[in-house]
Amino acid sequence: METRLPGLLCLFLLVTNCHYVASQSVTNKMFSFGSYGRVGAGFAPAIKGNIGRSFNLNGMGSIGGRMEEADYVEFAGALHFKPHNQQSDTTFINVQARVAMYSGNGQLIGNVSSTNYGGVAFALPELYAEANNIMGSKWSAWIGAKFFRTNDIHIADHFYFDDHSTQGFGVTWKNTTLSVMFPGNVDTASSVPPNFYVTIIDGTPRLGLRSRSVIIGEHIIPFDENNQQIKLLAEYHQLSDASAEDTATAFNYPSAGGWVVGIKHMTGLKTAVEGSFNHASVRYGSGIANGNDGGNSRTWLTYGAPDLETNKFKEAYSFNVIEHLMLNLSKKYSLNGYVIFTKSRGAADSLNKAPDYFDRQIFNRKTEYAVGFRNFWYIKKWFHLITELHYAARKDGAQDYARMAKFSLVPTIVPTAKADPWARPHLRLIYSVAKYNKFAAENAYSPYLREIGNKEWGHYIGVRAEWWIW
Repeated sequence: METRLPGLLCLFLLVTNCHYVASQSVTNKMFSFGSYGRVGAGFAPAIKGNIGRSFNLNGMGSIGGRMEEADYVEFAGALHFKPHNQQSDTTFINVQARVAMYSGNGQLIGNVSSTNYGGVAFALPELYAEANNIMGSKWSAWIGAKFFRTNDIHIADHFYFDDHSTQGFGVTWKNTTLSVMFPGNVDTASSVPPNFYVTIIDGTPRLGLRSRSVIIGEHIIPFDENNQQIKLLAEYHQLSDASAEDTATAFNYPSAGGWVVGIKHMTGLKTAVEGSFNHASVRYGSGIANGNDGGNSRTWLTYGAPDLETNKFKEAYSFNVIEHLMLNLSKKYSLNGYVIFTKSRGAADSLNKAPDYFDRQIFNRKTEYAVGFRNFWYIKKWFHLITELHYAARKDGAQDYARMAKFSLVPTIVPTAKADPWARPHLRLIYSVAKYNKFAAENAYSPYLREIGNKEWGHYIGVRAEWWIW
């Protein structure tokens, strides 16, 4: 027994020591954390149960104002790596992941879980690695899934012109970026022909969004001592043939293509307070690259019905114009405004509805536009009076226009005490009133009207916080 004890002790020490060496204790301090979110409560007095719902027109998302939007939160964490030569190397190396959470029932927190009514949805819209200004050069590169986009109209939650957010990779040299994206999705009920196929995993047919290849070129031209910029955009979309291995034979569609061109002008404006600007853009998408619906501008979400004779999208198009203005006119007042116009058509001959590949009748043409303004009165640095006025119209197919006008009065506490339109967090008291035309009211052309029925007026009262920190 005495001769065995030293051996057993050595074995014990070896095992415990190996475990210690192999374990990974986190000591890294090169970490950043950011978040965007909104949370609160609201109700519509006329709805049974007093459930708050968005006043915006169907198919336009947050375009038309977002004060009635439901709870939503994003958490983003990033790891930062030090270059080998920290003294001379200016390389910025970043690995970032972002998780988003929301509820289909409107309530995200409190007595809501992923297993009860309403549920909580989780998404991972970002997971990527990037290296900027590699070895002090003008080269940058990234791989993964990221929010690959620039400017947005915040009061309409609309990332316009160049929202390519999906999975892929890209390289940048100076002011020129070349990227390749591979958008795809699974288990979708969307009508986005010819991009879906039928997949059977557990015996139940489900719709999936066929991955396509999107090649994107972007170039920025600065001038006027860098006070102005012009951004040029070009995209090419290619959808390969479906095969018997990944789709049912009945839905084995041929390949299809599409392209996008666009130009955006960005300029800083001289006003009493810094931060004023004007952005204007024009974009045209053809073929399967005509996506621009539901409040977002992603060109790979194809709009309209296909040409069932050729199974192609050759005649489809989308034309989009954006104007976005910010004026910091004084230390007491700022004005933010936008204009959005979109006209789109699918590939079918019909100017109204046409069948998709599943023989569902979907609209093949739409025209929509919206105009909106947000006023900021800085009563005190910590108390801002915000008002919004929006007008939106949408015409689907041969129908009449659905129209909505909305006014919001929003007294806001800004605890950071900064008289600036981008100061956050906001603690808001919200009152919104909307007026619909007869066609919108009779056809329930908004989430609010689907709850209330045929009404020309809507009222919303709520409290809501909004924040971001990056």
